[in-house]
Amino acid sequence: MNLKYMPYSMLGSLLLLEILSLTTADSVWPWAILSHQTLGLRILGWYLVAQLGLVTLAYMVMRAMPDKPCPICYKDLKAYIPVYGAPAMCSRCRTIFHKNCFKSKSRCPVCFPEAEEETGIGLDFTKDLPSD
Repeated sequence: MNLKYMPYSMLGSLLLLEILSLTTADSVWPWAILSHQTLGLRILGWYLVAQLGLVTLAYMVMRAMPDKPCPICYKDLKAYIPVYGAPAMCSRCRTIFHKNCFKSKSRCPVCFPEAEEETGIGLDFTKDLPSD
């Protein structure tokens, strides 16, 4: 989920809880719907509360996440979430990547660096030989 749309999702959940509680429970408090007599309304109310809690938690995590580039594609982690996927973390070195970038490499490039250097030559066995 994009960071700029998360507050709208939180506001939407609160607004739906408030409307449901005003129309069905005759109360101005949004949590009045959670103890309503109708089972369907209670389930819907708890769903909206769970959604509100999870979106709030995701918003806080996204705000606390550092704004640095992905080590694979070198694009900003937060700005390119819609294109390259949500951030994923290597369980071994705790480096954060885009999800799609991490899948494309099939292993962590920080833990397992590629043998290929800038020249495009694979392993260079001639570097220790004397040059003429």
